[in-house]
Amino acid sequence: MTEFIGYLASVLIAISLMMSNIWRLRWLNLLGAAALTVYGIVLRAWPVAAVNLFIVFVDAYYLWALKSRKDFFSMLNVPADDKVFLAKFLEIYGEDIEKFFPGFSLAELAAPTCVFILRNLTPVGLFIYDDEGDGTARIRLDYAIAAYRDLSNARFLFHTGYRDFIRSGIREFVFRNPSPLHCGYMRRMGFTPSVSDPAVYVMPLAAGRDFSAHGK
Repeated sequence: MTEFIGYLASVLIAISLMMSNIWRLRWLNLLGAAALTVYGIVLRAWPVAAVNLFIVFVDAYYLWALKSRKDFFSMLNVPADDKVFLAKFLEIYGEDIEKFFPGFSLAELAAPTCVFILRNLTPVGLFIYDDEGDGTARIRLDYAIAAYRDLSNARFLFHTGYRDFIRSGIREFVFRNPSPLHCGYMRRMGFTPSVSDPAVYVMPLAAGRDFSAHGK
């Protein structure tokens, strides 16, 4: 059992160091350090226990700081033919985008609307959709860079920023044939499979929506 605790702690810490998401990194590192603290106490290896207990408190502090931090979110529309900012973003994150949106190509879209999600004025996400008419917007891309993939950007977009879409005449978002990696995320954001076609996810937009049951 003692060896198991030691191995478990080592695995957790190793995995945490591979996390690009700071929130997950801190949580896994905290759990690994806590396990190593127990490991050190059981073996009476007091230096090991003391150092890792210190790490537990450090991780706990930074998790509290991350939780308490107030981020400022905003949206920035950019032209679809922007060759400087938009094209560079798609080039840099193209490989990661392909994992979640296989076959995505901005050039193949006729008249897309491209919106950057800004977090403290840093572009952390890109949202692209087509206006299909009758108040329906088809989502083509809903991407967040790995370091900011904590759902905060999406909650802002769908739970607060959606009012900007309503003002532009959009009444519902649809997403057709999402990848398996994306389905769980969409459900958390408030999308539901269409009754007529389970491969289509729909989210109506309406002023005063109650999102308290989503995104937790």
